[in-house]
Amino acid sequence: MHSQEILRFAQNDKSMLSKDKRLNLKKDFKWAASGKKLETKHLKLFVKPGDNELPRVGIAVSGKSFKKAVERNRARRLTSTAFEALYSSLPERVNILVLPKAGVTSVKSSDLLLDLEEGLKKEKIL
Repeated sequence: MHSQEILRFAQNDKSMLSKDKRLNLKKDFKWAASGKKLETKHLKLFVKPGDNELPRVGIAVSGKSFKKAVERNRARRLTSTAFEALYSSLPERVNILVLPKAGVTSVKSSDLLLDLEEGLKKEKIL
């Protein structure tokens, strides 16, 4: 990457959800994992209603599926970017745990967003 491309990437990489919009604790992840399971082509999701005011999203990336840290980070970034784009249309009081599948790192972010949106609409979450 050239320095201009790196700078552009760094400026655009503000897609991380804020702390109040994320599942943060281990117990929250375990609790959300007991929710309804749905799968899309690139993601496995667990959806559980809760008593929180805002929708919360947690992303768990497996070291088994993604051997290298670079791959895990890319999977997490792609997934986070997709949820950031859809966050405003998520219903209140929903908790979503996301597990990216192995092939997600080779997918364009726009394709992942479309995949996620279709999966959530199919299950009438959006």
